[in-house]
Order: sequence, then C-alpha cells, then structure tokens
Amino acid sequence: MVYTEILYAMLVLMLLLTIIATTIPAQRETLNESIRQEKAQIIAENMFWETVDATYLQNLPDNKFILTYYIDVDGHRYKVDIKAIKFDRPEK
Repeated sequence: MVYTEILYAMLVLMLLLTIIATTIPAQRETLNESIRQEKAQIIAENMFWETVDATYLQNLPDNKFILTYYIDVDGHRYKVDIKAIKFDRPEK
C-alpha cells in the first residue's frame, strides 16, 4: 500500500516536472518575441520623428494620418503602423 502511494506521488512529481520543463522554453520564446516587437516599435517611432517635420505636416490634407514602417529585428520582419493626429499649437 505504501509503495503504491509512493509510486503515484513520484508519477505526479514527474508529470509536474515535465510540464514545467516544457513551458519554460515557450515562455522564453514569448518573452523574446515581445522584446523584438518593442524594439521594432521604438525603431519605427524614431523613424517617424525623423520623417515628420513642419513641412510634411503642412502638406497633409487631413488632420489624421497613418505611416507604415517595415522593420527587421533579429531576422524577423515587423509591420508597424503609427497613427497620428495633426494639431496646431496655440501661439504664446
């Protein structure tokens, strides 16, 4: 009776260890993917601020505009859409 309980406890422990061992690489890959996406967004935002200036904004017909950038980060390609609203700053 004691041996069967120990055997069942060992099986449950092995099952838990297997589940934990298989989820750690998946969590690591998910974390790496989110870091790559954040890098792509930061790069696209920097490109946005390099692209958009006063003359660019004056040539826009609408107040809302979207710019799309394709960014390569660590061998992965990401599409980043930046949606913005043009507004006029009040004179001081």
